[in-house]
Amino acid sequence: MIETMRRYERYIFIVVLVCGIGWCSVLRAERRPDSLRRPSYLAVNGTAGTVFVTNEFVQGDRRIPFYGAGSIKYALCPVGDHWEDIAYGMPYYGMGVYTAAFGRDDDLGRPFSLYLFQGATLSQLSRRVGLNYEWNLGVSSHWKYYDPFDNPDNVALGSAINAHVGVNLYLKFYLSRRIDLHFGAGLTHFSNGSTRQPNHGMNMGGLFLEMAYNFNRDRVIRDFNPLALPPRFERRIDHDFLVNISMRQIDIDTTGTGLPSGYVNQKFNIFGFSYAALYVPGYKYKYGLSVDLLYDESSGARMWRELNPADGNYYDRVKLAPFGRRLSLGISAKGEMVLPHYSIFANLGYNVIHGNKRDFRLYQVLGVKIYLQENLFGTFGIRATHFSQAQYLYWSLGYTLKGRKLADRSRHR
Repeated sequence: MIETMRRYERYIFIVVLVCGIGWCSVLRAERRPDSLRRPSYLAVNGTAGTVFVTNEFVQGDRRIPFYGAGSIKYALCPVGDHWEDIAYGMPYYGMGVYTAAFGRDDDLGRPFSLYLFQGATLSQLSRRVGLNYEWNLGVSSHWKYYDPFDNPDNVALGSAINAHVGVNLYLKFYLSRRIDLHFGAGLTHFSNGSTRQPNHGMNMGGLFLEMAYNFNRDRVIRDFNPLALPPRFERRIDHDFLVNISMRQIDIDTTGTGLPSGYVNQKFNIFGFSYAALYVPGYKYKYGLSVDLLYDESSGARMWRELNPADGNYYDRVKLAPFGRRLSLGISAKGEMVLPHYSIFANLGYNVIHGNKRDFRLYQVLGVKIYLQENLFGTFGIRATHFSQAQYLYWSLGYTLKGRKLADRSRHR
């Protein structure tokens, strides 16, 4: 029982985190005097796409050229009576359920996801057409995962429960007072963040069509509203300090080890420290450089099976590499898209000091940042290589030192 709870505790953390994001938005709405009949919508989504060939489980004769997916979503929308509504593109927040069919129920399953989403308008192209973005974060279940006896070929997923990450870009057509039509393209990724091997992941892309029915949309303020004018913004440079912690599994070369499989049930600790200097030109974005120091116990670790002459039994043994070989130092370009209660950030980095030869020097980070107090924040993210292969999931605490305001006080965002 304890082992089961430990295995799923990080997934519980994900659910708590994303639910917290949505709940913060609801609380913010409830503080407004007109929130009794807040605008919202209910949508039905259908997606058709392909699974990208990123591992041997979905290539060759196993390739999946077509998959179908569907979801039902409910979202809370802004009224337009506050400057943040206008500055951030009328952001909306909601929750959805998702399922997909790959035609491979015997060895891949038919997953079911519960996820939260957030989106906003990037550009209002005309009175009735807008260009929007949306991202999803949640948990998925009902996968047929790797098993050395029953499902030995599935190197894509090593666990029944996996993270669900998605991003969409779409056109929103205002068909009537109540009905909208959304048409766009999206990318979806499923993996467990290397908490259990194998974990090559499922990477998918497709086109979707979505029909939305709106409630209380007549309450949206469309005329000039003095309260919707953003306050004066002065450019600055923020200094972010982060400490993160995680665990991971690795797959190993079994040659000469006596181990029957490269997927050994051994977790390695990960600790990291990052410093980022981010230029803040306005309300919506931050960007700059980050220095990322990483301690990874799996770097250079050796595992083998050995006979113990004292009792005549075989045991799996693990030996860590010298301390210096467990360290990596990377430099990354970092960007943040800022929203009223949180930010979405991404890093593209390169290890100057490269301890873990199993991983590539080039790495990517994608995550969510939530301010717990004025300067104290928490993050949840995933670090990957090849833009598709997860190294590990992580969570962190950080602190922002806001720099002095820069010249040119006339700029507004």
